[in-house]
Amino acid sequence: MNARLSRRRLLQAGAVGAAGAAILPAAGCSSDDEGGGGGDGQLNVLVLIIDSLRPDHVGAYGSPQIQTPNIDALANRGLRFSRAFPEAMVTVPARRSIFGSRRIFPFRNWKPNPEIGTSPGWLPIDDPQKTFTTALKDQGYWTAQVSDNPFTAFMKAFEPFRQSFHEWRTIVGQSGFRKPPESVSINEVEHWLPPFLRDDRYIPGMRKYLANTGEGRDEEETCAARVYKDAASILDDARRRQPFALTVDCFDPHEPWSTPRKYLDMYGDADYSGSEVGVTPYGFAQNFTPEQFRRMHAAYAGEVTMTDRWLGHFLDRFHELGLHKNTVIVLLSDHGYLLGERGYTGKVPSQLHPELAQVPFIVVHPDNRAAGEVSQHFASTHDVGPTVLSMVGIDPPSWMGGTDLSTILDGGAPSDRREFHYGGMYNRFFIRTDDWVLIGDNQGNERTLCDLRVDPHEFENVVKANPRVSKELYETILDAAGGPLPYYE
Repeated sequence: MNARLSRRRLLQAGAVGAAGAAILPAAGCSSDDEGGGGGDGQLNVLVLIIDSLRPDHVGAYGSPQIQTPNIDALANRGLRFSRAFPEAMVTVPARRSIFGSRRIFPFRNWKPNPEIGTSPGWLPIDDPQKTFTTALKDQGYWTAQVSDNPFTAFMKAFEPFRQSFHEWRTIVGQSGFRKPPESVSINEVEHWLPPFLRDDRYIPGMRKYLANTGEGRDEEETCAARVYKDAASILDDARRRQPFALTVDCFDPHEPWSTPRKYLDMYGDADYSGSEVGVTPYGFAQNFTPEQFRRMHAAYAGEVTMTDRWLGHFLDRFHELGLHKNTVIVLLSDHGYLLGERGYTGKVPSQLHPELAQVPFIVVHPDNRAAGEVSQHFASTHDVGPTVLSMVGIDPPSWMGGTDLSTILDGGAPSDRREFHYGGMYNRFFIRTDDWVLIGDNQGNERTLCDLRVDPHEFENVVKANPRVSKELYETILDAAGGPLPYYE
């Protein structure tokens, strides 16, 4: 990898004689007195991962009700991708894809990891020395991450990945212990669980979560608050150590939920007096009453708004230090969450529709290129690495398999035009084109085909009426993936 000046930076350098120092802030080169700017003008990198965030719950993506002013502000400054889909799901595979910057689906030659679990694709980062953060580190960047992710931030299997950063901060909450679970009464635990979920599958985890996060009473104790407050506190170090590459990986609004009442009241019935919906099964949406379904939606929406609020706390400090003037920002999620759509809740591999398999993806350049614009290019989680490296003037290494999306900021097109996009979860795949989406198991069974031209919300399975389309799409994914897809019992 060789550091290089982008065409824009080269033109700016050549124009300094005519335009003087006024050009430098636009290039992200403000003085230390102004609070931003590295010594050599190299752009910084900030990657914001928000777990389980559905685009349809983000104002900038068209949500008429859910309040996300801070995410919306980033979208107004940058380019928003309206068709972003992970190439691998869910939590752990998605992070392997994001940080490794290459496809991992289909999960060939997968063997269960005893610590991480028995789900296909759930393995440690393949090679911690081949991640977009270490690629930046090799070019002189100070790298740091703040995370409460219960896998990458806590498990021994990810220790080499954590050690690849100059600084790593783990926030206890989703895992670990801040207070003894026994400090939370069983009555309090049951308050956050519908009656049909009050058993050994859910009570221990909910009790531990409530003990770690303030029992839904103290917003300052929530994971979102502590992740973003800690991330804000690291910014002074980041500013001194420019250029930096900082990743903030917030697990909220992932369940469990203990949504503070003020957020529940924003989206739910203020007179509601039943049990809260702090978790859901991963499967059929059985046993929920209509009132509980509405409460579930209020809980998730409230968590989204609360997470956005604390993201704003971090971004306020980021702007106070002037770092927005010379930092490339990418915001994305790893997957969504089913809230009763099509009769399911949670994360269900057979339901790789937008509620689960579409994510927000926003790219911001410090000079606000393509501000507020929308791209329909099929963006993917493994595009993050080559995109941010190109934006800071570093050639992406050959082992990166994603696509540089930054060309779209200047009105160009990515080298990979992507007439279709494919990916998967466990033993299931999806493939999307402009007109069709096909979902099925890796052996080609249990197929769902939707015609997006007449069914954009993907409710009607027309596979029986369109056998040729189904066959062609399945053959397309087999060809793209290099042969038959593995299926694990």
